[in-house]
Amino acid sequence: MHHVRYIFCFLLLAITALAQRVTWVDAGTRDPADLQLVFEDCEPAATPVLPQIPGVTFNFRGQSTQTSIINFSRTDRTILSYRLQLRSPGRVDIPAFTVKTDEGDITVPAYSTGTVQPGPESDIQARLRPGKNTVWAGEVFPLIYSLDVAKRMLSNFGGIEWESAPLIGEDWTKPEVAESTRNGETRYNIAFRTRAYAQTPGTVQPQPVRQLLNLALGTVGFGLFQQQRIEQVAVETDRPDIKVQPLPKPAPKSFGGAVGQFKLNSKVVPQSAAVGEPITWTLELSGTGNWPDISGLPARAVSQDFQVIQPQAKRSTEEGKLFDGTLSEDVVLVPTKPGTYSLGAVEFSYFDPKAGSYQTVRIPAASVTVTAAPTTPRFNVMPDESAANPPSAPEIKAPAPAQNPIGIPRDPIAGGEAVGVPFGSLRQLLGTGLAPLSVVLVLWLGLATRQARRNDPLRPRREASQRLAATLNRLRASSDRTGLLNWQQDAARLWQLNHAAPSADTLPDETWRTLWREADKALYGENAALPSDWVDRATAALAAVKVPGTAWWRTLQPRNLLPFLFAVMLALVPSSAKAATAPAEAYRAGDFTVAEQAWRKAVNERPNDWIARHNLSLALAQQERWGEAAAHATAAFVQNPHAEPARWNLSLAYSKAGYTPNAVAPLLDSAPLADVARLASPAGWDRWFIIGCALIAVGLLLLLLRGYLLVPGWFGWVAMAALLAGIVGGVTALTARHAYGLAADPQAVIVWRAGTLYSIPTEADTAQQTTTLAAGAMGLQDEKTFLGWVKLTFPNGQTGWVRQSEIVPLYR
Repeated sequence: MHHVRYIFCFLLLAITALAQRVTWVDAGTRDPADLQLVFEDCEPAATPVLPQIPGVTFNFRGQSTQTSIINFSRTDRTILSYRLQLRSPGRVDIPAFTVKTDEGDITVPAYSTGTVQPGPESDIQARLRPGKNTVWAGEVFPLIYSLDVAKRMLSNFGGIEWESAPLIGEDWTKPEVAESTRNGETRYNIAFRTRAYAQTPGTVQPQPVRQLLNLALGTVGFGLFQQQRIEQVAVETDRPDIKVQPLPKPAPKSFGGAVGQFKLNSKVVPQSAAVGEPITWTLELSGTGNWPDISGLPARAVSQDFQVIQPQAKRSTEEGKLFDGTLSEDVVLVPTKPGTYSLGAVEFSYFDPKAGSYQTVRIPAASVTVTAAPTTPRFNVMPDESAANPPSAPEIKAPAPAQNPIGIPRDPIAGGEAVGVPFGSLRQLLGTGLAPLSVVLVLWLGLATRQARRNDPLRPRREASQRLAATLNRLRASSDRTGLLNWQQDAARLWQLNHAAPSADTLPDETWRTLWREADKALYGENAALPSDWVDRATAALAAVKVPGTAWWRTLQPRNLLPFLFAVMLALVPSSAKAATAPAEAYRAGDFTVAEQAWRKAVNERPNDWIARHNLSLALAQQERWGEAAAHATAAFVQNPHAEPARWNLSLAYSKAGYTPNAVAPLLDSAPLADVARLASPAGWDRWFIIGCALIAVGLLLLLLRGYLLVPGWFGWVAMAALLAGIVGGVTALTARHAYGLAADPQAVIVWRAGTLYSIPTEADTAQQTTTLAAGAMGLQDEKTFLGWVKLTFPNGQTGWVRQSEIVPLYR
């Protein structure tokens, strides 16, 4: 019995293996140019490498998956769609080839298509031309990729795909567009340029340039739902022959492979120095040529009486250019003996392709004078002036009064209190605050036109229903194409289908879907007609659709007329929460590490809890981590500047950390504006601004009602009071919020210790530009992050990357 079971399992595995296959199939579009590569019960392990067929291009269109179950047998398919592009009509024979799948390598059988007609790309000319057909090995020459396409067809184009090997080339420039006329049609002549060179002699063929173009080919849909039909095609250039000549022989001894036009400069500073004083000898090579093959500067000869410090040479190229550059090297010479020394001559040879010969640049020898080191006495003997000026009697002063002790953190605050986060920008604040004023305009127009008819959002559906009834009556007499198109247009409006070209599947009702398919068949089929009962079924389906009447009374509900009142009430509701007492107990017991971990977790869960920020700052301060403590104290202060413990801890932390952020420093003064700004946080001033705008809206509403004689006269005084209070409150709130500067932005962060600002998020690339980053600097955190790095933007426009552990967000 066991043997039978093993045999059954083996047969099952064999059948499963045989079921896995990859084949070409027709896409079913009635166009032999549309093909699909179908993977059955397997998936491609990599992008399939299709066979190369002269004059044929496979344009990938997309990937999809299917699952079918027939007789309890499941088949999974992965479908890759392609479109064939040809320059001339003909049949395409695709040979067999192998693809890699998750089940191993599978052979795709050969496939032959029907007659494929050239697509719109046949009218497009793409060419690749070198600036000259014969060049020297290493000579930099121009390459031009040109595109000739009809203006009416081109919508836009994608990036250029080009493998520069066997050449070494630069990036392509931006397109240069010109227009020309051919056979009475306006055409675009688009040119892209680059430069390249070949390292070895012989005849080379550059790789073809490939580019995707989006072509506008007519329109689809009807009426208001018409839109352009865009088809994506790929164009590919030819591969011109370029003859590369070898460099002449023999070459000079100082020739190191440089080809182009170069200049060599030498500078010695200073030319006279003492023993032990450094002398800098700088060589700089600049010009245009095959810089990737230039390994370094020529060697220099100096006396053994110098100690030589030779740092790494600095290579720089212009942005976007590979063949225009500079190579400089500073050699520091420290003389050990006095005398006159000669710094040897330097020679650099290169091949100039314009002249067709070698050129040698010679820097003559330079002399430096080294003098003996100056001698200085070991001790400076100063004259004793005490005898001439005897000391006077000491002045007696009263001691300063005793001061209260300061300099250690206070006790933590119990509980927790989450505060609001300020608006992301002044535009958002103004938009929210001024929203209530729109109610004034709405009420004004409502009072002026309260007798007018309300706009009915369902009117288009009712009108479509009426037109459908009239169209069906017309179709009952005679079925014509225009009537069916009108029926489809009004059916789409009745069902509110927001599609450019709706199909039957977008209709929500099966009866309507059947009617739509039958109408499509009659419109676009060959010699097809409507079923005899189609009009009766369409009339019954229309009668079954009930369009609701006008609900005009809903607009009078208070929640729809005055939505801002609810927003204001929600904004005024304070949020608070209780925090666990365990961290405070650990703090009082002297276990500051445990307290820090607990409060840091609370800050991560609720970044706008100012009490958790304050207590975390205390725990860090007890561990002598004053830089980070000051950052969290800053966050607690800007979230609740009116709290006396937060202000006291902030002053102590700044004095210990040794920095004060520029955005916070003005708030610590005793100036009137700073005193007012500290009364509320930026989020608090945002709420007061909204309240001020609401008072202005109420005042204007009362004035309108009084103007229409709908309220007593004393309401005018109430309106003026509300207007005045709203204007004063709104201006005060905006001014106080502005005093916080960068600290009022929800993306604000503070750098809590001195470090380095990097151009790119890595410390490994020593060639990148960096700058120092002072402790206490404040910036805005970008949404971009990369492996523990964050991007910051500073008030002066400077951007850069820092480690996330180096910053403390104020609100996040």
